[in-house]
Amino acid sequence: MEKVLKIILAVIAGAALILFLLAIIAGGYYTLLVKKPGDMPGFLFSYAFAANGLLAANLGALLGIKISGGTWNFINPNEMFQGIAVAFYLIMLLVAFVLWGLAGFTEDVSKVVSLLPELSKNLLGILLAALGTMLLGKKLS
Repeated sequence: MEKVLKIILAVIAGAALILFLLAIIAGGYYTLLVKKPGDMPGFLFSYAFAANGLLAANLGALLGIKISGGTWNFINPNEMFQGIAVAFYLIMLLVAFVLWGLAGFTEDVSKVVSLLPELSKNLLGILLAALGTMLLGKKLS
């Protein structure tokens, strides 16, 4: 029964990640193709911000736990899914950055769904945090 519950949880969590992807794609669609950022469905906008917070916390927890533990090995399925979610999150932030770039890096909400610049700023913050970690000599192993 435990294995069935893990599979169900993985399917639900996977669906949550896919919905995050769809929200970012919708942001690009309403920005670049429809050119009416205000028409993006509010539930997708709200979901994306909520999911972003959770995925950012997961990134910080996984990196913090793994760096302080001195290992990058995945030990159990939950940690494996955490790693997958981190990779997915970083890719989605990159997608948001590219879509924002295609919109001219404007922050004018009449021209871009604000989700795209906000997620892009998260990516830039993550890049700076990684650079700072490396420059400050944090030992990874």
